[in-house]
Amino acid sequence: MMTPFDVWAPMFRAPFSGDVTQEIVPRVFSPNIAGSAEIEAKIQTDVASYGTQLGKVLEALQTLAAATTTDLPEIDALVAQIEGVKDQSKDTIRADAERALARLKAVDREGWRTLTRSE
Repeated sequence: MMTPFDVWAPMFRAPFSGDVTQEIVPRVFSPNIAGSAEIEAKIQTDVASYGTQLGKVLEALQTLAAATTTDLPEIDALVAQIEGVKDQSKDTIRADAERALARLKAVDREGWRTLTRSE
């Protein structure tokens, strides 16, 4: 026996019933930002993303740990997980690049030749 809930349930999602994501972007007019949102946005767009900044911190921690023979298993595990995600993403990124190159070839063959020329 089918109920109305069976029909309508797939259309509605309760809070936290699906994927939960958080966008981490400084908002210029947000009252929740400590410091200057304009500076944060400029650093993220002109200098380094949050991931790059955190990667440098993790790299420094691992270097210091190695130099002082200090075990940091949680940091090592975190770095390993990040590298795993990067490795898994390579195929997707390559496929995206191939599609972009195919589009470029279709509209700008000379630009495509420039980008695909091997050295």
